Amino acid sequence: MSFEPVTFEEPVLAVELKRDVTKHLKRGHRWIFANCFEEGRGSKSGVRLLNYKGEPLALGIWQADTQLRFRVLVLAEEPIFRRNNVKRTLELYFETQWRKSVEIRKTFDLTVTNSFRLINGEGDGFPGLIVDIYNDTAVIKHDHAIMEKTWNAKVISAKIQSTFPQIKCVYLKRRNDEQEKGANIVGTLAPEVEFLENGVRFVSNIRDAAKTGFFLDQRDNRKMIQSFSAGKTVLNLFSYTGGFSIFAAKGGAKEVTSVDIAKVAIQAVDRNFAINELKTIHNDIATDAFEYLEQQNVEKKKYDMVITDPPSFAPNEKSVEQAKAAYTKVFSNSIKLVNPEGYFAASSCSSHISSREFMDICQEAFSRVRKKATLIYMGGQPVDHPYPLAMEELRYLKFALFRLD
Repeated sequence: MSFEPVTFEEPVLAVELKRDVTKHLKRGHRWIFANCFEEGRGSKSGVRLLNYKGEPLALGIWQADTQLRFRVLVLAEEPIFRRNNVKRTLELYFETQWRKSVEIRKTFDLTVTNSFRLINGEGDGFPGLIVDIYNDTAVIKHDHAIMEKTWNAKVISAKIQSTFPQIKCVYLKRRNDEQEKGANIVGTLAPEVEFLENGVRFVSNIRDAAKTGFFLDQRDNRKMIQSFSAGKTVLNLFSYTGGFSIFAAKGGAKEVTSVDIAKVAIQAVDRNFAINELKTIHNDIATDAFEYLEQQNVEKKKYDMVITDPPSFAPNEKSVEQAKAAYTKVFSNSIKLVNPEGYFAASSCSSHISSREFMDICQEAFSRVRKKATLIYMGGQPVDHPYPLAMEELRYLKFALFRLD
């Protein structure tokens, strides 16, 4: 079989820009939106040349059905671009980006952390493609139907296995609400996959879990929580499968309370406590975290540390103002539960909320409950979740740890 990391039809058609976005692309941005093209003109989704005034500007992927219309792979000015040989251009591009991606991930000591993101979409030069590693299992996920057709999963799977020989299973994961949730590409997905993060053991039912199976992006922030948990009572709101809860317990927390609306997630928290043989008192509560928060305030409960990591409140630009209000409310209600000189950890995964806006929200939340605080740690995405410097919108994760004054 010939090496074809990207599936495309020949001849490769071209799409024409109506606006000059050359400077935008040369700065390193990789997205072009629908308003840069003539309405009603274009082609079906797939690999396309991008032209401006009849001259090739880039090679990339056309998404005919979304406002994000074109995702750039290679600029025509780059040395690997072959004007008359798209196949070779794509091969060279894939090999170059793969090498750079692996170089970053080789920094992990697999005896301590064998769970990490191998491919982070645009951050690694692979638009619409996510590859996460969980010990001996790799999970592939796409953010658009055309990406599943474009990225050759069998070639990528073979590349994963040749680079990371410990991989025994490669699983293609689709949305949980789709009829076919996923497919085995190599081997067979186990009902439960066990992996390590900073020496701590976790398990995941990857087939039914959110995202690819675990929220790997909070790794550094969970480690920070461990450092501040000794002897404390900890409340973890929106706990999911208990990442922060487990690290708090490993850090010597006196008591940990995990709250999540999904019963299956709370069951997973218990499972993760069990496999780590943790003796910390653990309260597992399957209920609506917003309602629980309100009730705890009525009862005037107090904790030494409260961690509030809600789901994204801002799925698009139109929802930003509403999201700011929601974050401010949930953060301020959380702060009320923190003991004097205790700790409050706030997090947001909303890409439409900037880092500056996130800090403004936190400041307003403290002001609303008439509390002062000291910022002792500001975190975000770890090393395996890179993003292009020119694409600040892909810096989605914000995490702040405060000490109440």
